[in-house]
Amino acid sequence: MKNNIDYIYEYSDLNLFQNRAQILTGKYKDVILEFGSSGIMKYVEDGYIMSRFDFDYDVYENPHNLDLNNREFELFCGELLTNIIKDREDDPDNYGKLMQAASEQGVQDSKIRISDKWYPNGRPRVIKQPIVIGAQEI
Repeated sequence: MKNNIDYIYEYSDLNLFQNRAQILTGKYKDVILEFGSSGIMKYVEDGYIMSRFDFDYDVYENPHNLDLNNREFELFCGELLTNIIKDREDDPDNYGKLMQAASEQGVQDSKIRISDKWYPNGRPRVIKQPIVIGAQEI
């Protein structure tokens, strides 16, 4: 899979620091999803320490009403996320894009358009970090 050919991705404007992706080609063309947390999980199986790449995602657009609740789509998403991670590593301006997404100037203009139903309070324009007063360590 190739960025800007088979898919595009960007930082999410709904969940800052998460990745939104739109699939541009193939069986899942036009599906838009957002990847949440991901990481390598360790577990024990038959006395051996094993590792597994776990991730979660939300589907925001499925315009062709495809069945996405299956192992094939899950494996596709794993490959897509792996490609996005590699793209981010290879992007010399990745840090700048992260800082732009996190800045108080607001979220970048999205290339990936999703339905307004995901924006009950309107599209976000300015990101402000909450000010925490009196927080105590637990």
